[in-house]
Amino acid sequence: MNRRRSTIKDVAREAGVSVSAVSRAFSGGSLSADKKTRILQVAGTLDYRPSSAAQSLVRQQTRSVTLVTGRMHDPFDSQFLEALAEALADSGRRLIVAPASKQADLSGGVYQAIDDRSDAVIIAAGTMPLDASRACVRIGLPVILAGRILDTPGVDAVVAANCDGGRQAAAMFLRGGCQRPAWFGVERPSFSNDERLAGFHAQMAAAGIEPARFEAGGRDDEAIFEAASRMLSRSDRPDAVFCATDRLAFGVLEAAGALRLAVPRDLAVIGFNNVPAAARRSYRLTTLDYPVARVVAEIMEILEARLAAPGLAPIRRRIPVSLIVRETTR
Repeated sequence: MNRRRSTIKDVAREAGVSVSAVSRAFSGGSLSADKKTRILQVAGTLDYRPSSAAQSLVRQQTRSVTLVTGRMHDPFDSQFLEALAEALADSGRRLIVAPASKQADLSGGVYQAIDDRSDAVIIAAGTMPLDASRACVRIGLPVILAGRILDTPGVDAVVAANCDGGRQAAAMFLRGGCQRPAWFGVERPSFSNDERLAGFHAQMAAAGIEPARFEAGGRDDEAIFEAASRMLSRSDRPDAVFCATDRLAFGVLEAAGALRLAVPRDLAVIGFNNVPAAARRSYRLTTLDYPVARVVAEIMEILEARLAAPGLAPIRRRIPVSLIVRETTR
């Protein structure tokens, strides 16, 4: 038997109060403690939940945030999604996930956030199209970039200290006496990829060493393994590899094992992100720790600040990274 969903009028009638009193009980409006308690008890008995759409009209906020993301190839992506969803839920907000459109880059996801009347949009994939960012700024929709910086008014960003991470990796290799360092990144350029390479290259150049550069032609595990195998099969193969992400580093370690190279004696490897799998016995990867909890906390702080004061200057936060030394470096 289907049961009709209880309405605000049902709660008001059973509690012996006005509809506006029920509304105030759920919105935090002025109401005596006894009356509020009675209303909430009746609402619980009737399984009544206030309409989020109606509350949004009152607050002029939907209490929803749209995350625009691409395919979640990397373990860091799923960590970030889970932590962000939990943080938003703790703040009483809903997370809407909008996949980035391949045909229109991020535009599809960004305009979905506009159509859904989200309170803010968080971009965690690709590059932000200028027309989409300007559209958001025009209508006052806060935009927070996770992982890149865009020099556009009204667009905030939370980014790793990528260059410093690259310098730390290079310094570790130099301390271990490496002679043929290499960088292993992704073929398609990205903000983080480029910054990590720049820091690594600068530190090596200061020591008079020119690191080799290699890229994986695809983002799936097989493409990464094949690219790493080609890199390590060269007659002038590197003796140390700094990888743009831990996932790339896992592919390098697996290729090294297949080629019977001893890690770290024949090959030292450093990753970036410190995803949980990096600590497993099968990897024990030395890596740069980019703390997801800190990233999400900064995003939430920026979100609250931007909603409270839309006219603030762009907020940019750099998250420090620290080297976690395990068993893949000398």
